[in-house]
Amino acid sequence: MKNRIKECRKAARISQAELGDIVGLTDAAIGHYELGKREPTLKMWERLAKALHVNPSYLVGWTDAK
Repeated sequence: MKNRIKECRKAARISQAELGDIVGLTDAAIGHYELGKREPTLKMWERLAKALHVNPSYLVGWTDAK
């Protein structure tokens, strides 16, 4: 399933490194999430969504409501 991490990160105009700093991950980990090579935990989905100011369900791709 395609997630929206990259789309939301770019809309927020922050780099992978900046997002990683906010949620406590490396830029490489963010890159793996964006490419679908790794899947965030539920808690990490929530942290990413909060950092990107969107609904976790939107970020995962389950809904179109931000």
